[in-house]
Amino acid sequence: MTNKNKRWLLMAGGLAAGLLGYVGWANRRVFTVNDITTGESAAYPELRSHVYYAEPGRVLTAAEQAVRSLPRWRVVEVDAENHALAAEVSTPVGGFTDDVTVYVTPLGGGQTCAIIRSHSRVGRGDLGQNAAHIRELQDAMDARLTTDAAF
Repeated sequence: MTNKNKRWLLMAGGLAAGLLGYVGWANRRVFTVNDITTGESAAYPELRSHVYYAEPGRVLTAAEQAVRSLPRWRVVEVDAENHALAAEVSTPVGGFTDDVTVYVTPLGGGQTCAIIRSHSRVGRGDLGQNAAHIRELQDAMDARLTTDAAF
């Protein structure tokens, strides 16, 4: 290999390492966050709790139906008295199990807020999987409560 080729390989390798370092720094939340709650996680400010024009029982039922309809999701417990639902979801890669909890809170005026928390059982970072869980569940709930969405 000529010196010119060696220099080219070194420059390309350095550029690739720098690019990977920048991408890792820019997306560091996927390596350092494994517990997200809608409306409370600084790493994911775009994930907000959804508010529906529906009674708490109806929103909780919609959450339960949504969980049961999603692949790799399982309802663990429905606490109708406290308006909460606990679920488990296994990740598509690695088969890890994450815990998802839905808290349904009446706001008055016929509105109900659905707060969702998703957290990993293992690891310091989740590669964005908990945020994806929340988005997936919110989409499924929105589809069931579409005509009444207030968010």
